[in-house]
Amino acid sequence: MKTTTRSAFALVLGLAAVGACSEATTEGAATALEIEALRASLSATPVGYGDLASSYVGVTASAVPTSGALWLAGGREARFDGAGPGGGMMGGGLAEDFAGGMSFGRGRGHEGPFGGVFARGIGCAGAAFDAASGRVACPAETRNGLTINRSAQYLSAAGAVQQAFDTLTTNSVNTRSTVAGTVSYARDSSNARDGRGHGPGLGGRGPGARLLGDTATILTATTTVQSSSERTVAGLAQGSTQRTVNGASRGVESTTGTSSRGAFTASRTVGDTTRGVVVPVRAASDTARTYPTAGTVVRAMTATLTFAGQAATTVARREVVTYDGTATAKVVITENGTTRNCTRALPRGRLVCS
Repeated sequence: MKTTTRSAFALVLGLAAVGACSEATTEGAATALEIEALRASLSATPVGYGDLASSYVGVTASAVPTSGALWLAGGREARFDGAGPGGGMMGGGLAEDFAGGMSFGRGRGHEGPFGGVFARGIGCAGAAFDAASGRVACPAETRNGLTINRSAQYLSAAGAVQQAFDTLTTNSVNTRSTVAGTVSYARDSSNARDGRGHGPGLGGRGPGARLLGDTATILTATTTVQSSSERTVAGLAQGSTQRTVNGASRGVESTTGTSSRGAFTASRTVGDTTRGVVVPVRAASDTARTYPTAGTVVRAMTATLTFAGQAATTVARREVVTYDGTATAKVVITENGTTRNCTRALPRGRLVCS
């Protein structure tokens, strides 16, 4: 399990390096206006990322038909969330578990941050324990063209493998998830509100059926995704005073299609690494929200858009969140070679940058 997690960490570190290489050529490949427009694509994660364990607020595969938080939606209207749980960070914002956005709840010792359904790892029907791997696996699910696979391993405080989650003795849970598949889009002209194609389009996916960060109307598109995550939450056994979280996720989304501006290709690569994030456990009767007091979260995303006969436009962003025991998280953001030092009040504060 540790070897797999280290490999996942290496993948995300590699993603950050890819982003740094992209930053070196971005200014020469596109105008400042084009780069600013493409920044909107960083406001969402690849399709199905919400079915993984990550620090992003992703969209689940089941929400694909009606969600606007896709690469193919929103045009230049899309932006980073400046208020609420998102707090001005990419990928739909920082997930509530990482921002102190939830309490432990009355009488529910395993609820709260990284608890509940997340701690149990999987909540599917037909889950089966495999003695050889020591893991409980869900049957594969296919939703809207995406196949989701999930499994979990439950360990007691002594490190013994358990066949199911036990609310009293299970101390750590390791979850692994993958999402893969292809989603095809075709603009439904009968849904358009005017001759310029300003209507629901793509089965109602977002305003104007446009690429995030661009004004071109999409006519057809095919998106392929390959994403995965692994997370270990320890300190779940009764009497634990804190939870410790480690994990990583990575996803690649590739789109080809036609638009009012011509044929195009688009891609996003996203990932994050969670290292030693510690959340103090409150008493079951204490409904106040709690937040991480130690650890780091590294988030990185790169997006590229290319129209036929034109140079590619690329943006890259990296966010490093550090918890130091205070009620303020430190956030260092590097975007296309420019670094800003920011803070975020916990819980549920907004991003403030100098």
